[in-house]
Amino acid sequence: MERTDLGTVMQEAIAKFDKNRIGDKPRVFVTLSPDLAQVPWKNRTLEDFVRTFLYETLLTSDPEAAIEVCLRRRFALDDLSAFLGFYPTYWLQLRVSGRGLRILEPMIEELFAAVGYRREEWVGVEATSARLGVFGAIDAPTQRMIFCLESSRHVFKCDLLLPVIDGSAIPTLVARPDNRKAAGL
Repeated sequence: MERTDLGTVMQEAIAKFDKNRIGDKPRVFVTLSPDLAQVPWKNRTLEDFVRTFLYETLLTSDPEAAIEVCLRRRFALDDLSAFLGFYPTYWLQLRVSGRGLRILEPMIEELFAAVGYRREEWVGVEATSARLGVFGAIDAPTQRMIFCLESSRHVFKCDLLLPVIDGSAIPTLVARPDNRKAAGL
């Protein structure tokens, strides 16, 4: 299990975009949760995907519209965990949002394919404009990343949701019963 410093990866992607984009650039506002110094991940695919996704998103965005990038820890996404059939220790949410984003499902699929993940499915989220994509590693079917696209009131939101298992938890993402009710949680 490798450790990925997503804060550094994000800074590098933003700096590369700022250097390489010709002409006006959108303002980029970044919020990082302070408790996310190192993220455990099986290999470098997470680092490669985040770097490429941020770079391409910023490079193709409208220069007149600000972009917000936020990385935070989510402890419980019960509906998503139940839908997917696995219960990670926690989830990481990388959100990129703004009025000027130009992201489409085929672009996301290409970025995932470049790091060895294939689309398992795209599903609509009931009563919303959101689309949820489940991507599994080609060489490790239990290793997944989730991607959500949503547009509301002309603001486009992209969420990369990463299931994280820490060292004290089970070694792979597998279905397990929900024991939180028995523990009184």
